[in-house]
Amino acid sequence: MRALAAEGRLWLNGKAVRVLSRLLHPADVVDVVRAGEALTEALPPPPLGLLHEDSWLIAIDKPAGVASQPPRERAPGELTAQERLAAQLALREGRRMDLLLFHRLDRLTTGVLVFARQREASRALARTWAEGGADKRYLTVVRGDPGEAQRMLAGPIAADPLVPGRFRVARGGRPARTRVRRLAAANGLALVEVHPLTGRTHQVRVHLADAGFPVAGDGLYGGGGGLPRPFLHAWRLTLPHPKDGAPLRLVAPLPPDMAAFLAAHGLALPEAPAHR
Repeated sequence: MRALAAEGRLWLNGKAVRVLSRLLHPADVVDVVRAGEALTEALPPPPLGLLHEDSWLIAIDKPAGVASQPPRERAPGELTAQERLAAQLALREGRRMDLLLFHRLDRLTTGVLVFARQREASRALARTWAEGGADKRYLTVVRGDPGEAQRMLAGPIAADPLVPGRFRVARGGRPARTRVRRLAAANGLALVEVHPLTGRTHQVRVHLADAGFPVAGDGLYGGGGGLPRPFLHAWRLTLPHPKDGAPLRLVAPLPPDMAAFLAAHGLALPEAPAHR
């Protein structure tokens, strides 16, 4: 290997390297210019569904079980959504592609997740989030029936001092507002569209549980019931494009497990629910 580097035949991300002590990161592309010997390729992670891609940003359909950002403790070989996407693009392009994470979804939440592809886009998108310019719509299954009337949930949210990693509605917490609209109800469950107007940690899950309608499958907030995960899906996202401010509308299809659950429990998703 040292001889290859000395001869300029060892490349990292499109450039020859002569120092072997450099650390490698997920999505780094290593090329070895070597004749007469086949190289063994590592299997790439399964590709993520791309919802939109241009030179400013890229949006994916995040699957359940994939962290948006590095967790405190990783399983062996575990990659975040950012790392998996970077590896996917590197395999396609033959070079490392920079991706900037500026918002996140919980590990078990599915749906639209956006990455900036340049600093200017990251700054513009961060401003959009901070100023409430991103219209985020979630689909979730809750236990109970919130009724036909649209609800506004507005309890302030704070960390729960008794349970690490859990949050609760509490006086003195950070202001939070969530609009909830029922789409269907059957068998003690309801399918609801959720429109968070602020972005607090676990906001949707906390507000729904506090209102008496916990997310089905959410054991942390009282909606467990034997399901493998909370059925919470980042369904639609509308935001001004960082290049020119034109509306960009992103939609992630329901994940198969959630779609099967809805069908099995008589909860039909309307064809075109109107945004309100």
